[in-house]
Amino acid sequence: MSTSPPDPAEPQGAGAASRPPLPPPAAPGLPPLPASQPPLARQDGASEATVAGNGAPGHSSDKPHHDVGEPSWSAWQGLLGFATALLGTLLLGALVVGSVALATGISLRAQPPVLNILGVVVQDLVFVTAAVAFAAITVRPRAWHFGLRRTRLWSTIGWAALGISLYFGFNIAYEALVDPRAEQSVADALGVNDSAALLVVGGFVVIVLAPLAEEFFFRAFFYRAVRNSLVRRMGRWGGAVLAAVLTGLLFGAVHFEPDAVAIIPVLAGLGAMFCLVYERTGSLFSVIALHALINATAYLTVAKNSAPVALGFGGAMVAACIMVPRFLSRGPAPAAA
Repeated sequence: MSTSPPDPAEPQGAGAASRPPLPPPAAPGLPPLPASQPPLARQDGASEATVAGNGAPGHSSDKPHHDVGEPSWSAWQGLLGFATALLGTLLLGALVVGSVALATGISLRAQPPVLNILGVVVQDLVFVTAAVAFAAITVRPRAWHFGLRRTRLWSTIGWAALGISLYFGFNIAYEALVDPRAEQSVADALGVNDSAALLVVGGFVVIVLAPLAEEFFFRAFFYRAVRNSLVRRMGRWGGAVLAAVLTGLLFGAVHFEPDAVAIIPVLAGLGAMFCLVYERTGSLFSVIALHALINATAYLTVAKNSAPVALGFGGAMVAACIMVPRFLSRGPAPAAA
């Protein structure tokens, strides 16, 4: 009696149940397909399923988690970066200004406006360089790490308008209670009332350069670094508010002048407001525009015949802060409330 050979697909014996399935046959001329393998692991230890989702294994949502991609700078980086920027400003500023004075024969005793302008430019460049250098300790810096990204235009304008309104309310209340009679002497140091050329150069330094450099360091880098450390201990909004207050106090302190101590709280409140607007919008352009507007307004009051310069530079900064982000990517979504 003839019997048909056993079907290879049928289990043969007790051990057949544990035998792994055979790979499917390969097409002619191609190597056999490999058996199934576990998901590939990334170098940071996250599996493909984890990377595809929000950090939870097996989650495959396309919506990014609000922390994905955000720079993980820490407070020590911000503090050390600030100390380094101060020291670098003193050393490099003295070197550059002294070299120019020696080469041109200008006396340092009178400290003419051109040397003061040069010193301010050196300071701004040093602070921006320090921010980038200390940010690079953690991860290679990208533009959106510093809030240089495209965001929703009208939402950003709305938060910026709310922030500036609250600041002006605080400023009015503070002046009514304290009546501070003090003005910063930056305009006099830059010689903006001495000549038309210095009026224009001084306007560029005050309305364009200062907002760019100060917001890049204090909001985009320092606030973010301090915020990251505090949020881990206090939660998002507790950490963000405290980081905003601390950054505002430091921002006010660096503008200290012996004859203008009374306005330090106003500047500290302004710095804290900038931080909270940046927190809500995720855009550095929003606070650069606000900073430029406030400086332009102040420039109108301290520099004679400065309306064309203040309105020209101020309007150009606001327009640039609206238009430039349209050409940038959004980057990862900023933190959600």
